[in-house]
Amino acid sequence: MKTPSNKRSLIITHDVDWPLHGPGAAHVLARQERFPLEVIRKVKDENFNPYFGVPNVMEIEEKFGIYSTFFFRPKYDDDSEVAKYEETIKTLLSGGWEVGLHSNNTATFEEVTQEKSLLEKAAGQRVYGSRVHYLKISETTFANLAQAGIKYDSSLSFDKQKIDVRNTGYLVKKGLVVFPITFMDAYLFTYMGLSEETIVPFMVNIIEKLFTSGIEIMTLLWHDNSVMMKGGRLYGELIKQLAAKNDITFLKGIEAYELVQQQATH
Repeated sequence: MKTPSNKRSLIITHDVDWPLHGPGAAHVLARQERFPLEVIRKVKDENFNPYFGVPNVMEIEEKFGIYSTFFFRPKYDDDSEVAKYEETIKTLLSGGWEVGLHSNNTATFEEVTQEKSLLEKAAGQRVYGSRVHYLKISETTFANLAQAGIKYDSSLSFDKQKIDVRNTGYLVKKGLVVFPITFMDAYLFTYMGLSEETIVPFMVNIIEKLFTSGIEIMTLLWHDNSVMMKGGRLYGELIKQLAAKNDITFLKGIEAYELVQQQATH
């Protein structure tokens, strides 16, 4: 698998899987073991939505001068559209973050184009990156994305049970630059069985080992709806420890794409 040279780069990404108002208090309370007590109190007393973590992520990253990519779905499971997120999206874009397409369906070029248009209308500008919801890709996915004007995608995961070097670097499919997902919060806490106590040391150690072995670029997915959950709330500490190393370049997806293009012309 190809990697850009002379870099220790980590692409930071977030999927915004839930509508702006969240899944509702009943949904959260049925899963309250996932949350700290103070969050559950707010859900009960204020109908608080702990799944909307975009502002929390922004606050963490801005503290360290990091700007990442947020992938928004054009339409959510309750049929609300991404237009509900327009204010959030424009705040992200004006602040230096990137917004990408979290496709629901890539079966045809027309469907991709329609979904991309919904997001671009909310963003007020073109978008160039994508990640397919649930990572549901098919043989036609990459060609349809490329035809619709998407420049890079990050939907591939070769192994969710363990950290796999195939999920590092990048590859090219149908003219599209593809960054496999090296680390996903959900997989770390489920398939890999990590705990709050072990997640940060594990991540810092494995990232250093991979860089030392010659891997030059990796991709992290941390969902915005997890940053108030047990486990997911360690995102701030993870970024703090990684930023303290001073030798990691944190990238948005589009910056990683541009890096690949630069390397290709030299």
